[in-house]
Amino acid sequence: MNKPTLAFAGIVTGALMLAGCSTTTADTATEDSTSSSSSGTTATGTSDSTETTSTAATGDFTEVAYADLDVKDEDLAVDESSAVDVVLADGATEAVDGVTVDGDTVTITDGGVYRLSGTLTAGQVVVATDDKDVTLILDGVDITAADTGALDIEDADEVIILLADGSTNSISDAADATASTDEEYDGPNAALFSRSDLWITGEGSLTVNGVANDGITSKDGLVIDSGTISVTATDDGIRGKDYLVVTGGDITVDAGGDGLKADNENMTDDEGVTVGVAWISGGALDITAGVDGIDAYYQATIEGGELSIAADDDGITTSGVLHILDGTVDITQSYEGLEGRVIRLSGGSGTIVSSDDGFNVSSGSGSTGGDGTADVGGGMGGMGGDRGDRSGGPGAAPSATDAEDTATTATTAAYTTTASSTDGATDATTVAGGGGGMGGFDQAEEGLELEITGGTWYIDAEGDGLDSNGDAVMTGGTVVIDGPTNNGNGAVDTNGEFTISGGTLVASGSSGMLEAPEADGQGVLTIAFASAIEAGTTITVSDSDGNQVATYTTGKVSQSVVLSADGIVSGESYTVSTGGTVSGDAFHGLLLGDGASGASELGTVTAG
Repeated sequence: MNKPTLAFAGIVTGALMLAGCSTTTADTATEDSTSSSSSGTTATGTSDSTETTSTAATGDFTEVAYADLDVKDEDLAVDESSAVDVVLADGATEAVDGVTVDGDTVTITDGGVYRLSGTLTAGQVVVATDDKDVTLILDGVDITAADTGALDIEDADEVIILLADGSTNSISDAADATASTDEEYDGPNAALFSRSDLWITGEGSLTVNGVANDGITSKDGLVIDSGTISVTATDDGIRGKDYLVVTGGDITVDAGGDGLKADNENMTDDEGVTVGVAWISGGALDITAGVDGIDAYYQATIEGGELSIAADDDGITTSGVLHILDGTVDITQSYEGLEGRVIRLSGGSGTIVSSDDGFNVSSGSGSTGGDGTADVGGGMGGMGGDRGDRSGGPGAAPSATDAEDTATTATTAAYTTTASSTDGATDATTVAGGGGGMGGFDQAEEGLELEITGGTWYIDAEGDGLDSNGDAVMTGGTVVIDGPTNNGNGAVDTNGEFTISGGTLVASGSSGMLEAPEADGQGVLTIAFASAIEAGTTITVSDSDGNQVATYTTGKVSQSVVLSADGIVSGESYTVSTGGTVSGDAFHGLLLGDGASGASELGTVTAG
């Protein structure tokens, strides 16, 4: 890689250093760190026959296709003409064929189709068949348990809950219900509880209130096909232990624990089928969570739907593979936005707001999230805010108003600069050279990888914007990062190799951990300012013919910008300008091609 040309000019509040390639410290560079890219295989068979790419993850975690979950293709078109009517009433529910009544405990003892209506104010509906299929049509049901488990599916083969068209249904624990502290307790731990595979469908509505613990839980698999579903829970909102599949519906969750969860850690069941998987291919989901928005032990796949997540811990997290192929994912609050051993972005779009890392590729060891004490990122990651303090970690950003005091000296012959930050937190000597960057103080972990091949993403992170404890590769898509304002984190932070051959990357943030990807067929510009520039500063890059390549307007106070896009060629010289007027439809400040006029030229830089 060519050594950079360094140029200096005044900008807003201080001097500008333009570096053509990544910056790195001579004694902490990670170019030689051991790293390993995942091998590639192809898997098909998602819920809508979409072809997906499956790459081996670390250890025993290998991405699986939807067909590998062995979810039965259940016929959800219920023949309601054969339904047995069960009218619930306090002290007055009548037994019918296949149904027994003991006080206000109504038990379905035989397979078949049952239509439930009416009210129980301190009762329970129990399904206890000899491993038979049961369909429950909820048609104006209001059940409040005497304690927990208002609807308790104890023994059945497969159960379908059909929300009758236009019906309003409610299921709740008692108002004073509490979770059992008995370690031997094996009763229901959710307002709607099932020990069997469960499907929820229909065009009615269902409100679930898990007072003691969870809202909806299946100890096997859970599929939500349709319906308007609102869940409030003290602990987890909606949980399918083996798998949780959402193909449609309008779903709202407000949970003290995880919003959606698939938490079987056995890796496979007795028949060798992968478990602990959350798979979303449709629906509109609005999730508020006291812990994680979506937590799947083995794998989380998003291939459709519209997701809005506000979480006190991670937005979407898994110990294995997190793959987004399509859909919209807006994480409005999180400790870390997306977390997994392998994060694969091949489509979709979204916005991530995080008090620590936006993307975090990690083995999960020590990734506690909430208290902000664990090292969950590459290098010096995990130094952002926590649940109680989202103001960022040590090394607050130098303010634009104070940045004029920054003292900068440069020795271009040695391609070094020495910059003293205005807050006194950093005295860093940087070497402009090939790849690696100042992040990645630790050894790369084998098998951990961030792979971006498509999609459109915006990250607003107080910690690292893009953080990988292993490798990272970008071949397509668009990622714009308004990264940290403290020098203990970086907009980009990888322990292994980060290469870019396509797509568009803009990474803006502090300069104390400045890192950029290595060019692999597409050039990279690294622009480091000796002092901070204000939020709202417009930076325009033009080629040697005067054609504008890209314009970016900073969303935060910033001291560095890394840019890679189509049209940036390694070894070519580019002019950097600032200010002026921007016109056009920008994506979070990014506009490709012509978009600025009246900007002031600062200097030139050679792309790495």
